[in-house]
Amino acid sequence: MMEESGNCPLCSSRSDHFYHNSKQNRNFYLCPDCSLIFQGRASLPDELEEKARYELHHNSGGDQGYISWLERFISEGMDPWYSGGAVLDFGSGPRPVLTDMLKRKGLDVCSYDKYFSPTWPEGRTFSCILLSEVLEHLVDPLSEFRKIASLSETGAKIILQSAFLQNYDKKCFGSWWYKEDVTHIRFYSASSLQMLGLKSGWNLEYQDGRSLAVFRKP
Repeated sequence: MMEESGNCPLCSSRSDHFYHNSKQNRNFYLCPDCSLIFQGRASLPDELEEKARYELHHNSGGDQGYISWLERFISEGMDPWYSGGAVLDFGSGPRPVLTDMLKRKGLDVCSYDKYFSPTWPEGRTFSCILLSEVLEHLVDPLSEFRKIASLSETGAKIILQSAFLQNYDKKCFGSWWYKEDVTHIRFYSASSLQMLGLKSGWNLEYQDGRSLAVFRKP
Protein backbone atom coordinates (compact mmCIF):
# COMPACT_ATOMS: atom_id res chain seq x y z
CA MET A 1 0.00 0.00 0.00
CA MET A 2 1.37 3.41 -0.97
CA GLU A 3 2.16 5.82 1.86
CA GLU A 4 1.06 9.36 1.01
CA SER A 5 3.91 10.96 2.92
CA GLY A 6 7.12 10.20 4.80
CA ASN A 7 9.61 11.92 7.08
CA CYS A 8 12.85 13.13 5.50
CA PRO A 9 15.85 11.21 6.92
CA LEU A 10 17.91 14.43 6.88
CA CYS A 11 15.67 17.16 8.28
CA SER A 12 12.58 15.19 9.42
CA SER A 13 10.23 17.33 7.33
CA ARG A 14 6.97 15.72 6.28
CA SER A 15 7.44 14.91 2.61
CA ASP A 16 4.80 14.15 0.00
CA HIS A 17 4.84 11.17 -2.31
CA PHE A 18 6.82 11.98 -5.47
CA TYR A 19 7.15 8.85 -7.60
CA HIS A 20 6.05 5.21 -7.64
CA ASN A 21 8.19 2.62 -9.41
CA SER A 22 5.51 0.07 -10.23
CA LYS A 23 7.98 -2.46 -11.64
CA GLN A 24 9.86 -2.67 -8.33
CA ASN A 25 7.00 -1.50 -6.08
CA ARG A 26 9.15 1.30 -4.64
CA ASN A 27 7.81 4.64 -3.41
CA PHE A 28 9.88 7.82 -3.40
CA TYR A 29 9.27 11.08 -1.55
CA LEU A 30 10.50 14.63 -2.12
CA CYS A 31 11.43 16.74 0.90
CA PRO A 32 9.99 20.28 0.58
CA ASP A 33 12.77 21.77 2.72
CA CYS A 34 16.08 20.15 1.69
CA SER A 35 15.01 18.61 -1.66
CA LEU A 36 16.20 15.09 -0.84
CA ILE A 37 14.42 12.38 -2.80
CA PHE A 38 14.22 9.28 -0.64
CA GLN A 39 12.65 5.85 -0.74
CA GLY A 40 9.97 5.17 1.86
CA ARG A 41 10.86 2.85 4.71
CA ALA A 42 8.03 0.43 3.88
CA SER A 43 9.68 -0.53 0.59
CA LEU A 44 13.35 -0.54 1.64
CA PRO A 45 15.28 -3.76 0.94
CA ASP A 46 16.11 -5.84 3.98
CA GLU A 47 19.72 -6.67 4.85
CA LEU A 48 19.65 -10.05 3.10
CA GLU A 49 18.39 -8.46 -0.12
CA GLU A 50 20.90 -5.65 0.20
CA LYS A 51 23.88 -7.95 0.70
CA ALA A 52 22.76 -10.25 -2.13
CA ARG A 53 22.64 -7.26 -4.48
CA TYR A 54 26.15 -6.16 -3.49
CA GLU A 55 27.48 -9.66 -4.09
CA LEU A 56 26.32 -9.37 -7.71
CA HIS A 57 28.71 -6.46 -8.29
CA HIS A 58 31.54 -7.57 -10.54
CA ASN A 59 33.91 -4.74 -9.62
CA SER A 60 37.36 -6.24 -9.26
CA GLY A 61 41.03 -5.47 -9.69
CA GLY A 62 40.91 -7.20 -13.06
CA ASP A 63 38.22 -4.92 -14.50
CA GLN A 64 40.13 -2.21 -16.37
CA GLY A 65 37.05 -0.05 -16.82
CA TYR A 66 36.43 -0.05 -13.08
CA ILE A 67 40.10 0.63 -12.37
CA SER A 68 40.07 3.61 -14.75
CA TRP A 69 36.93 4.96 -13.08
CA LEU A 70 38.54 4.72 -9.63
CA GLU A 71 41.74 6.31 -10.96
CA ARG A 72 39.67 9.31 -12.06
CA PHE A 73 38.10 9.50 -8.60
CA ILE A 74 41.56 9.50 -7.04
CA SER A 75 43.07 12.06 -9.42
CA GLU A 76 40.08 14.41 -9.74
CA GLY A 77 38.32 13.85 -6.43
CA MET A 78 40.84 12.84 -3.80
CA ASP A 79 44.19 14.31 -4.87
CA PRO A 80 43.13 18.00 -4.89
CA TRP A 81 41.88 17.73 -1.28
CA TYR A 82 44.13 15.15 0.35
CA SER A 83 47.05 16.54 2.36
CA GLY A 84 48.35 13.38 3.99
CA GLY A 85 47.41 11.12 6.88
CA ALA A 86 45.44 7.91 7.33
CA VAL A 87 42.61 7.12 4.92
CA LEU A 88 39.37 5.22 5.57
CA ASP A 89 37.67 3.56 2.61
CA PHE A 90 34.11 3.56 3.98
CA GLY A 91 31.74 1.14 2.26
CA SER A 92 34.55 -0.68 0.51
CA GLY A 93 32.34 -3.49 -0.83
CA PRO A 94 33.03 -7.21 -1.31
CA ARG A 95 36.37 -6.49 -3.02
CA PRO A 96 38.19 -3.42 -1.60
CA VAL A 97 39.78 -2.40 -4.89
CA LEU A 98 40.12 1.27 -3.97
CA THR A 99 41.88 0.34 -0.72
CA ASP A 100 44.33 -1.87 -2.61
CA MET A 101 45.05 0.84 -5.20
CA LEU A 102 45.82 3.42 -2.52
CA LYS A 103 48.01 1.00 -0.57
CA ARG A 104 50.08 0.46 -3.70
CA LYS A 105 50.63 4.22 -3.73
CA GLY A 106 52.09 3.94 -0.23
CA LEU A 107 49.13 5.36 1.70
CA ASP A 108 48.00 4.19 5.13
CA VAL A 109 44.51 2.89 4.27
CA CYS A 110 41.89 0.98 6.24
CA SER A 111 38.68 -0.42 4.74
CA TYR A 112 35.28 -0.72 6.39
CA ASP A 113 32.09 -2.25 5.03
CA LYS A 114 28.93 -3.17 6.92
CA TYR A 115 28.80 -6.62 5.32
CA PHE A 116 32.25 -7.46 3.99
CA SER A 117 34.74 -5.74 6.33
CA PRO A 118 32.57 -5.20 9.40
CA THR A 119 35.26 -4.59 12.03
CA TRP A 120 34.97 -0.93 13.00
CA PRO A 121 38.47 0.61 13.30
CA GLU A 122 38.09 1.56 16.95
CA GLY A 123 40.94 3.61 18.35
CA ARG A 124 42.14 4.89 14.98
CA THR A 125 41.80 8.40 13.60
CA PHE A 126 41.64 9.42 9.95
CA SER A 127 42.33 12.58 8.01
CA CYS A 128 40.56 11.45 4.84
CA ILE A 129 37.41 9.35 4.48
CA LEU A 130 36.38 8.12 1.03
CA LEU A 131 32.82 7.15 0.10
CA SER A 132 32.84 5.89 -3.47
CA GLU A 133 29.26 5.15 -4.55
CA VAL A 134 28.15 4.76 -0.94
CA LEU A 135 26.04 7.80 -0.01
CA GLU A 136 23.03 6.74 -2.08
CA HIS A 137 22.85 3.45 -0.11
CA LEU A 138 22.75 4.88 3.43
CA VAL A 139 19.43 4.44 5.23
CA ASP A 140 20.47 6.82 8.03
CA PRO A 141 23.12 9.14 6.57
CA LEU A 142 23.21 11.41 9.64
CA SER A 143 24.07 8.51 11.93
CA GLU A 144 26.77 7.29 9.55
CA PHE A 145 28.37 10.74 9.18
CA ARG A 146 28.39 11.18 12.97
CA LYS A 147 29.94 7.74 13.33
CA ILE A 148 32.65 8.74 10.85
CA ALA A 149 33.22 11.97 12.79
CA SER A 150 34.06 9.95 15.91
CA LEU A 151 37.16 8.62 14.10
CA SER A 152 38.10 11.81 12.29
CA GLU A 153 40.72 14.43 13.07
CA THR A 154 39.81 18.10 13.17
CA GLY A 155 39.99 19.30 9.58
CA ALA A 156 39.45 15.79 8.20
CA LYS A 157 37.77 15.50 4.80
CA ILE A 158 34.98 13.25 3.60
CA ILE A 159 35.39 12.93 -0.17
CA LEU A 160 32.52 11.19 -1.89
CA GLN A 161 31.18 10.40 -5.30
CA SER A 162 27.61 9.57 -6.19
CA ALA A 163 25.18 10.70 -8.90
CA PHE A 164 23.42 13.91 -7.88
CA LEU A 165 19.96 15.01 -8.92
CA GLN A 166 19.90 17.32 -11.93
CA ASN A 167 16.20 18.25 -11.80
CA TYR A 168 12.91 17.31 -10.16
CA ASP A 169 10.87 16.43 -13.21
CA LYS A 170 8.95 13.20 -12.54
CA LYS A 171 9.36 11.98 -16.09
CA CYS A 172 13.13 12.50 -15.95
CA PHE A 173 13.34 10.78 -12.58
CA GLY A 174 11.26 7.90 -13.91
CA SER A 175 13.72 7.29 -16.74
CA TRP A 176 16.86 7.86 -14.64
CA TRP A 177 18.98 4.70 -14.71
CA TYR A 178 20.57 5.43 -11.33
CA LYS A 179 17.39 4.83 -9.37
CA GLU A 180 16.91 1.33 -10.84
CA ASP A 181 19.37 -0.28 -8.42
CA VAL A 182 17.13 -1.34 -5.53
CA THR A 183 19.86 -0.44 -3.03
CA HIS A 184 19.99 3.18 -4.26
CA ILE A 185 17.52 4.75 -1.85
CA ARG A 186 18.61 8.41 -1.29
CA PHE A 187 19.25 10.98 -4.01
CA TYR A 188 20.99 14.28 -3.30
CA SER A 189 21.30 17.78 -4.71
CA ALA A 190 23.24 20.84 -3.52
CA SER A 191 20.60 21.73 -0.92
CA SER A 192 20.32 18.21 0.52
CA LEU A 193 24.11 17.90 0.70
CA GLN A 194 24.15 21.20 2.59
CA MET A 195 21.51 19.87 5.00
CA LEU A 196 23.46 16.63 5.48
CA GLY A 197 26.50 18.60 6.57
CA LEU A 198 24.51 20.97 8.79
CA LYS A 199 22.72 18.18 10.65
CA SER A 200 25.73 15.87 11.05
CA GLY A 201 28.37 18.41 12.08
CA TRP A 202 30.36 18.55 8.82
CA ASN A 203 30.92 21.60 6.62
CA LEU A 204 30.16 21.16 2.93
CA GLU A 205 33.31 22.54 1.31
CA TYR A 206 32.62 21.69 -2.32
CA GLN A 207 30.16 20.00 -4.64
CA ASP A 208 30.29 20.02 -8.42
CA GLY A 209 26.57 19.53 -9.04
CA ARG A 210 27.17 16.20 -10.77
CA SER A 211 28.93 13.54 -8.74
CA LEU A 212 31.61 14.88 -6.35
CA ALA A 213 31.27 16.42 -2.89
CA VAL A 214 33.75 17.24 -0.12
CA PHE A 215 32.93 17.79 3.56
CA ARG A 216 35.31 19.05 6.26
CA LYS A 217 35.18 18.37 9.98
CA PRO A 218 35.37 21.75 11.79
